[in-house]
Amino acid sequence: MIKNYRFLLKCMFVFSMICLSFFIKACSNQNNIKEVAPKFAISSNDLLLEFIANENKANQKYVNEVIEVYGSIKEITSLNNRKTIILNTASNSGVICDINNSEQEILNDLKKNQFIHIKGICKGYLKDVILLNCFIDIKNTDE
Repeated sequence: MIKNYRFLLKCMFVFSMICLSFFIKACSNQNNIKEVAPKFAISSNDLLLEFIANENKANQKYVNEVIEVYGSIKEITSLNNRKTIILNTASNSGVICDINNSEQEILNDLKKNQFIHIKGICKGYLKDVILLNCFIDIKNTDE
């Protein structure tokens, strides 16, 4: 009975270590986006217009791709410990950029109507275009 218990504990430990290693690997890949060259660079207004004109085509082109979007800041929000930048467009809709937690210091220096470039993973369109795990390109924020 004790041998079975020890064996079970060893199996649980090995399983836990495997799960932990996968979790660490998945989390570390989130920051790799910062180093990835974007597949597309587009203004916030043009990106929104492509989704409005033909959502299916825009989904095929942009969804799950690392893209760079540039435009002026409409709003900076904080909800449930998540920081979000909404970029201006010519309509009431916008481009919502969920900012990576590592960008907190840069985010604190940004102001409404400031022109910025943001790189993230496009997730699609729900009245606004959604980008996740975004990084702010400080080299291009002064245009």
